Amino acid sequence: MITLSDISYRYPGTTAGWTLQGINLEIRGGEFVLICGGSGSGKSTLAYLFNGLIPHFFGGELQGRVDVDGLDTRETSVAQLLPKIGFVLQNTDAHLFCSTVENEIAFGLESLGFPAKEIGERISRIAQRLGIQELLNRPPQALSGGERRLVAIASVLCLDPAVLLLDEPFAHLDWKGMRRVRKVLSDLHQNGKTIVVIEQRIGGLIHRASRCIVVDQGRILFDGSTEESLGVIRERRLLPIYGERLRKSPKTGEPVIAIRSLSHERDGRRILQDISLEVRQGEAVAIVGRNGSGKTMLIRHLNGLRRPAEGTVSVMGSAIRGKSPLEMATLVGISFQNPNDQFFKNHVREELAAGLKALDRSEENLPEVCELFGLQDLLDRSPYRLSEGQKRRVALASVVAMRPRILVIDEPTVGQDGRFLETVAGLIASLRDKGYTVILVTHDLEFALATSERWVVLHEGRKVADGKPEDLMEDKELIALGAIGTEAGWTFPAEEESLALP
Repeated sequence: MITLSDISYRYPGTTAGWTLQGINLEIRGGEFVLICGGSGSGKSTLAYLFNGLIPHFFGGELQGRVDVDGLDTRETSVAQLLPKIGFVLQNTDAHLFCSTVENEIAFGLESLGFPAKEIGERISRIAQRLGIQELLNRPPQALSGGERRLVAIASVLCLDPAVLLLDEPFAHLDWKGMRRVRKVLSDLHQNGKTIVVIEQRIGGLIHRASRCIVVDQGRILFDGSTEESLGVIRERRLLPIYGERLRKSPKTGEPVIAIRSLSHERDGRRILQDISLEVRQGEAVAIVGRNGSGKTMLIRHLNGLRRPAEGTVSVMGSAIRGKSPLEMATLVGISFQNPNDQFFKNHVREELAAGLKALDRSEENLPEVCELFGLQDLLDRSPYRLSEGQKRRVALASVVAMRPRILVIDEPTVGQDGRFLETVAGLIASLRDKGYTVILVTHDLEFALATSERWVVLHEGRKVADGKPEDLMEDKELIALGAIGTEAGWTFPAEEESLALP
């Protein structure tokens, strides 16, 4: 189906080395191929070759030849390749632009001239398989990151392409969404569909694939059976190994955040309902829950980005009502779920310094931050042209550089390899040792378990639990409700008992 011959590629404006080099690869019909590798290793760039985005959209310098079902992609437009390669991009916002979810899923089918009856049948079938029936009449822009991910997957599945190509399909998905997507992919593969998945959260997926490719620094490091790949994956630290020291309980001080009876509405929907909680100085608190439960909306009230319809939010003993996000930046630093929402400079170097300049602070700690996040080689690049994993590192580093008293991180594990997750977990432990307060929003319960001694569980906009992770993971009512799940995505099936979930 897909053949890459002697491929080397670099993006426009890049002169120091190749993003991909010496790639020879064949994807055969009916295969289920898993592509994994460290953040920035070239996985997404490889995917852009498969459907002609390279060279037609990204440009740059391409050597070698790419054939898709006998067609040279240099001579074939992206539109002509659409029925052959269905591509779910890593950044779902690049997919979604219609007024409703139903229109979004229908768009590709309408473009290809499908009759209205068949379009309706396909939408209904795929929506049911992915569990998004209740989202069909809602605008995509009002959905959570995980809900948008499912909509993007649905829009491509409806096209029934010859090859299904997904870049980080589990990013932002909760345990239930991951389980549904895995089931759909397995069923499609059993029915003969060719599937290529690029993913970091490979636990529970790798043994369903028929082949694994490991990419490292733009080259294919391994290409073989999934069983043989396990040793390489562990050796390259693509799966995180967390130490017990990360969860030691620090001495906590006075409350630094106090939320009282907080409610919030958007588009006539109650997103948050009567939430009250306190966070004390030095705590590491994980806010967990299903997609669409209100986690991101909650943290956006902590620095003035959102105003409560009802209730109050206080930081360091002072109500934030009437204060601007810039006034709050020295107290509360938020790393957003979508890094692109955080960028506004042309180079990584400028992005890291922007917050410090706005606060009239010294930039003397920037070299230390760059080293901590592994950004030394990215400083002169545009943040918009980085991999999604690299973008997240830049976004988080720019917040850490400002040294806020309270650090809020929305989905820190998305797009990251195991080695960097260990780094972030160590950073959180270090900040807590210094008295900082850390609030995490995450679907990755393994990461939450390793880094926080307290979980706040949201479900359908309400706080349904608040306590020690060990106690909550054994709460059968919470599990039956679906408020917490049993899958982290990082561990292999034989190791999933490490989460100690029933």
